[in-house]
Amino acid sequence: MFNPSPFSPSPFAAVRGAPPTSFKKPETSAAPPSYINYVADYGGCGHWRSIWPSNHLNMKGKSVSIYLNRMVFDKAWYKGVTCIRVQRQVAAHQLEFIKFLKSIQPECGFKMIYEIDDVIFKEDIPEYNAQKPAFDSDEVRQNSIEIINMCDEVTVTCDYMRRLYIERTGKEEVTVIPNFPPESWIGVHYNKEKVYRGFEKHKQKPRILYAGSGTHYDVKNRNNGVDDFSEIIEFVANTTDKYQWVFLGAFPPAFKSLVRDKKVELHPWVNIQEYPKKLSELDVQLVIAPLLDNSFNKSKSDIKFFEAAALGIPCLCQDLCTYNSVPAELRFGDVDEFERKIASILSFKNRKKYFNNVEKLRQMGTSRFLENPENIGCFEEVYNTPYGSKQRKFLSKWN
Repeated sequence: MFNPSPFSPSPFAAVRGAPPTSFKKPETSAAPPSYINYVADYGGCGHWRSIWPSNHLNMKGKSVSIYLNRMVFDKAWYKGVTCIRVQRQVAAHQLEFIKFLKSIQPECGFKMIYEIDDVIFKEDIPEYNAQKPAFDSDEVRQNSIEIINMCDEVTVTCDYMRRLYIERTGKEEVTVIPNFPPESWIGVHYNKEKVYRGFEKHKQKPRILYAGSGTHYDVKNRNNGVDDFSEIIEFVANTTDKYQWVFLGAFPPAFKSLVRDKKVELHPWVNIQEYPKKLSELDVQLVIAPLLDNSFNKSKSDIKFFEAAALGIPCLCQDLCTYNSVPAELRFGDVDEFERKIASILSFKNRKKYFNNVEKLRQMGTSRFLENPENIGCFEEVYNTPYGSKQRKFLSKWN
């Protein structure tokens, strides 16, 4: 049996004190450094963690960076490469590929980074998560740990996740790089006057959005209906006349009749490019981000808050370490506090405070834009410098 404590050493963890890696800091060259990113997907995760940073570094002339999902077993392909970053590799054939990269690393001199933005250890993935079966095997778990320990460094999204990966794998060289949304992707959809008008327009029945994926719901009833939404589900169901509840992409199974009868509003998923525009078009006055208290959710990123903040919209978040960066007035601990804070935030008599907070939230969102030198600089530093380097002035803020 696995130890239930998220920071207890895993029986699968590698032995600490492994031999030093072969990565050496590249010599100074007139040409920009070259990076190869092996991405696990071309959806949200792939863009947030690899594709957007690569594109921005390329556009700034700071790198020659590419991303692909097909493995290249040709040593000549890697000559002159500064860094190879692999995302969420766990399968047996991916393990063999990493072994190949490790075998040519001493000659080619590139750095190897394992990128992961979610927890892949089966004892930490909740039963209600529909994606758990893909990771619920000792082989997949051991593959991922072997791959991680062959890499020079691991990049994750938050400090809780950093500590969990250290304990689960025995790998000490784990670095936090938060998720940074590009201003060019979401920031351009900010319209202060539109937010003001929406609050006035919907004062009788404010619009509240939940845009979580289907993995937040116990869709297969493997956890007796207990999931990230279960604590607030009764309150939401009982307030469909007071608030217009809006769901993007998925909804709790218990709401099937409410969706059918159009008592709650459902919009289909949109792709990553169209997502910010869709958020703006939904004209909501509040976004919510409920989470069950478990190690999987504590390892999540705070992107729901910062996506909403970039648009000047408040997001009421679960009071977990996941959302430590969120102001206390926008965090809730239980359903009673959830109810009170929604009423206070959306009360028309408090509209002056709501309007004043629009620009404050926007400023918070702006601070996390990928284009900011201190944010895109985190990726540049992790690609170019060894773990623990004193040259990491931007990464030091998060580690």
